[in-house]
This record gives sequence, C-alpha cells and structure tokens, in this order.
Amino acid sequence: MYLLICLPQNILSSTLQQEQKHTKSQPTEIPISSAPRHFNLQLRVSRFFFRPCDGQGTYRVSLKAFLKAGQHISFSEARTLEFVASHTSIPVPKVLKMWRHPKSGVPFILMEFVRGEELTFVWNRMSQKAKERVVDQLKGYMRQLRNLEPPAHLAGRVCAVDGGPLVDMSRIDVYPTFGPFPTHSDFHRFLRVGLSFDRLEEENKPGYDKIIYTHTHSYASKFSHADFAPRNILVKRDGTITAIVDWAYAGWYPEYWEYTRARYSPFLPHSWIPRIGEMTGRYDQELAGEMALWRDFSSLTQGNG
Repeated sequence: MYLLICLPQNILSSTLQQEQKHTKSQPTEIPISSAPRHFNLQLRVSRFFFRPCDGQGTYRVSLKAFLKAGQHISFSEARTLEFVASHTSIPVPKVLKMWRHPKSGVPFILMEFVRGEELTFVWNRMSQKAKERVVDQLKGYMRQLRNLEPPAHLAGRVCAVDGGPLVDMSRIDVYPTFGPFPTHSDFHRFLRVGLSFDRLEEENKPGYDKIIYTHTHSYASKFSHADFAPRNILVKRDGTITAIVDWAYAGWYPEYWEYTRARYSPFLPHSWIPRIGEMTGRYDQELAGEMALWRDFSSLTQGNG
C-alpha cells in the first residue's frame, strides 16, 4: 500500500518545481522518458483500490495521479496540456511524465489527478446561480483559448498543437489519426470526401447549400478543445470549475469548429445546448452544413485520413 500511495511523490515534486520556474511565454517541453521504477507493479496493485475510469485507456494509479495509455493515445495531448497551461489560466491536469512501452511502443501519459464531479452528472441538479457561475467561467476560458494565435509556421493549417496529425474517433471516425492539412480548404475537402461543389449543387439535398457556404467561406484559425462537453468539465457543487479534461482531440481548426463539434456530442443536457454558443460563439449556418455532413458523409470519411 505504501508503494501505491507514495511512488509518484518524487515525480510530483519535481514537476511542481519545474512549473514554478517557467513563465507563460516560455512553456516547458515535456521530454519523452522511461517508465517510473516499479510502475507495472503499481498499476496492477492500483486496480484493487480504485474503481475503473469511464474513459478508454484511463486508469487511476494513486491518490494523486492517473494514467492514459493505449494505441489511441497521442503525446500531442500532453503537449496540448502544457501549451494551454502555459498560455492561459484554464485549469487542466498537470502532466507528470510520458513514455512509450519499450516493446509495443504504446504511449503512456501520467497526469496529476484533479478532484471534481463531471458536469454531466450534476448540471441538472445545480441551482441556477451555480449554472450561471459555470457558464461565466467557461466564457472566460473559451475567450482565452480563442485568443491564442498559431505560430507562423502553423498559420492556416488544421493540425495538432505540435503541427502533427489530429485525433477524433467520434465526429471524424478515422483511426488512429487524420491530417494534418495545409489549409482549411484541404480540411473541408476531406470532410466532404472530395466531392466537388458542382456535385453538391446537382444533388441538392437539404443542407448542401450550407456545406458550400461553409467550405467556400474564409475563417480564422482558433485553438479548439474539439470535445467541449459537460463530461469533460470537472466542477465543485457550487459551480467552481476544477479542470477541463480530455484534450485528445484538440488542435488548430477553423473558428466555427469548437461550436459545431460541441453540438455533435451525444447525451447533452437539454438546458446545456442553448448555452454552448454563449461560450464558443454561434455559427448557425456552419452547424446546418455540418449536420448535413454528419448525416451523409461521416461514415465515408473512415479510411480517408
């Protein structure tokens, strides 16, 4: 039991010391290293003390740490967390260590555990005052995220924080990654599986005019969580947000993507849906075009990454 509780302390203390040394304008690069000593034993023991986590490949490994591991995990998520923590005040889990399995190459990301309840489970029980507190905080956090500017070499691209490929096993449904794309136009062409605008006009199905509108419009690039949903927001009962989690799908996207992607999430509380646009900005025509793409093209993008 001593091993289970105390093993991460040396990792935690060194990480917190590093955090105090760097400023927001100079984020610390997290190196890919080797697994902590005795980690396999710790992982096996932890299964007797902590209930399984809801997320795929997510494990609670101690009182102060949890792990994401699997072929579907990308180190770009760890780099995203460091980027967001270094450039905003958005509360995110601290990355403690990341490494690959020496034989399989499977990625492991060890993060500090953040306490809080998933907003999904408490939103409908919250007072109106607590709900407004949540929304007000998220407005501020989304504003910070959307004020970030891509570095010059990534301007106009659709890509992960490090310029690499993206992950989205829900809306895009391409395994394990898709992109990156040199331009928004390339990304849009991918979404409509290469169909020309003439072909869309010929078919003239509901919403196809909105696809054409969106895919011929000019957009700013915004850094997006791209899975902005109550299940990824941890809160206290009074509405204080303790963390926004699960940044696996995050990256540089056309500015409307945060809103339309948030509307794609399943099982949203009914009273949450009309509040999304307040936090991300509303893009109604783009949403109509995306809904047509979800209906007719989502299954076709698989294998097209």
